[in-house]
Parts: sequence; structure tokens; C-alpha cells
Amino acid sequence: MHWRNVIGQKNLRNKLEYLIETSQVPHSQLFIGPSGYGSLPLVIEFSLFLLEDKNVSNAAKKISERCQHPDLHFILPIVKKKNEKVVYSHDYIQDWLMFIDEKPYGSYSEWFESINVGNRQGLISIVDIENVRKKISLKAFNGGARVCILWGAEKMSNQASNAFLKILEEPPKNTYFLLIGENQEEILPTIVSRCQIVNLRPIESSALTDVIEKKTNNPEVLVAKAQGNFNDLLNLLNSDKDKEHEALLIEGLRTAFKVKENKKFIVDLIGWSASLCEFGKEEQKAFLEFGIQFFRDAYLLNYSLDDIVTFQTKTNFDLSKIAPYVNDMNVKELVTLFEETHFNILRNGNVKMLFINLAFKLSELIYLDVK
Repeated sequence: MHWRNVIGQKNLRNKLEYLIETSQVPHSQLFIGPSGYGSLPLVIEFSLFLLEDKNVSNAAKKISERCQHPDLHFILPIVKKKNEKVVYSHDYIQDWLMFIDEKPYGSYSEWFESINVGNRQGLISIVDIENVRKKISLKAFNGGARVCILWGAEKMSNQASNAFLKILEEPPKNTYFLLIGENQEEILPTIVSRCQIVNLRPIESSALTDVIEKKTNNPEVLVAKAQGNFNDLLNLLNSDKDKEHEALLIEGLRTAFKVKENKKFIVDLIGWSASLCEFGKEEQKAFLEFGIQFFRDAYLLNYSLDDIVTFQTKTNFDLSKIAPYVNDMNVKELVTLFEETHFNILRNGNVKMLFINLAFKLSELIYLDVK
């Protein structure tokens, strides 16, 4: 079997191959893990094996071309545009095919950005579920299996979840439902109970290194930062963004120090938080992820663990200058502050309030009196 669009995940690929070879594929599976771990390309390749598609072995074809199989159906989180009474996933199929060609490891936010819906969050509605139910009630085009890939399981509305549950309770013969999600806790428990759960693990470092070793002089450092997430690794390759994040974080730290000395600099701190609000969601997430790793590395350097520090400055900043201020008294709180802000942005929290809160807490947590 060929998995040419899948990076790493060898153990999981072997398990899926075994299910096919032994005819033990369950009618519904739920693949859980960050998009950067490769759930979408993995599921697409798996679906083509189930459909016994001859194009699977055709290395010349793009992934989008191979996905245009009459018995392969996609359900996606989408957004109803102005003057649209009803909208279906297939209305966005050309956008989707382009997306999976360009960003098969892309996130929900990147998908929404690609279809130009601004900050609105897409949903899977009941009309899409009912539409697919009608399609799979018909005879398979090729007389064999049918596959439905539902990408964004946690994006189903309550009505959609209940309607989809009914399909899973009485699945049509020779039909496979492959659900993809990032957060199992946000998916209707009764849907979860009807599926075989497949938890994706981080992609092996060796596999990631093989992909980027010709694109950078320091692949091992970037792979270590990405922590098994290929989408994050691609973002890290963009050194200009890293440079911008570093400069912005250092500006915020310097302003935070000034506030500790003189409260008049609070205005500057608020201005700094406002500049973060101007970024798109993906950029805000990337900045916060950079900050988390920055404080971890500063802490390691403070305790002379230089060998495992991954930070490489893009602005000629000396990490040892900030390292003494990241210590046992505050490192946990600093990392948690950035992690919680990241989490709340994912949940569409008020960005202005989140970054003002981050700025003021950053000022409180940076200690000037270092012994």
C-alpha cells in the first residue's frame, strides 16, 4: 500500500493496513489529534484503499485529483454567506480540493481563512448531514464501498450531531464513516461511543527531518520545536515570522520591566497588547507558541542546561539577559499564561481582553529582584 502523502505515522499505517487485509475495518472510526499530526492525509489515503481506487498507486496525481471519486463524500465545517438560505459542503468542494493540495496538514482556522469568511467560525449543519444520508442511501457508483469523511467532528451543531448519530446507529451496508477531530471532549459522547477511536501520536522526528533537511541548515532544531506537528514545522520554517515574534516579545518584556519601575509606562503596555490584536488568529497562536518555548528555553539557560536549549535568535538578542528573570518562582505561571491565552483564542475568546490580561500579568510575573 502507498501512503505517499502521509509523513511518518508508520505504526498507525501498519495497523490500518492490517484492518484492510483482514477485512476488520469498522464502519465508523474517529481519528483524534492536532491537524499537524496528519489525520487528514492519513484518512484520505485510507479511504482510497477502502474504495480500492486504482489511482492510489499513481504518483503523478495530486491529492485533490485522487479525491474526486464518486463514492467518496466530504462533510466540512462551512459558513453561510450573505443571501444564502442553504449551503452544503459540496458548494465549497473546489476550495476544499485546493486546500488539501496546498495545506493537507492545515488547521480549521487556515481552512476558514482560505474561504474568506473573516473571523467567523464554520459549522457542520444538519442540512449537510441529511444531504449525505440521501447520497449514501443510493447504490454505490462503482458497486463497491462508499466512504464519508467528516472533517471537524467537534464542529457539528447539536442538530447535526443527533442526525449523524442516527446514521451511525443504522449504517448502510458497505459504507465507512471516517471522522476527524482535534478535541474528543467536544464531540457528542454517544457519537464517540459508536466509533473506534484512533489517537494520532506526534510525527516521528526522523520523518520530519527527512522532509525539511534540504530546506534549512538546522533541521534538528526546528523539528525539536515543532514537537511532532508538521503544520507547526512549516510555520517555523518561515524565519521572518520567527524574527517578528521574537522582536515583539522582547518589546513586550522590556515594556513590562518599565512598568514595574514606573506605572506611567502602562499606556505603552496597553499599546503593545493592542498590536497583538491586529494579527490574524493563526499569527496570534504562532506568537503565543513562540512565547511558550521562549520562556522554557530561558528557564533552562538559567539553570545551565544549555545543551537542550532550542532558541536561536533572529534579532541578535542575548537570551542570557532574560534568563535570570525566568526561574522557579514564575516559570510555571509564565508558560501557563501563554498556554491559557492560546487556548482561549482557539475558543474564540475576546482577543482584546485576552491580550490586555496577558500584558498585565506578564508585568506582574517578571521579577526585577533576582538573587
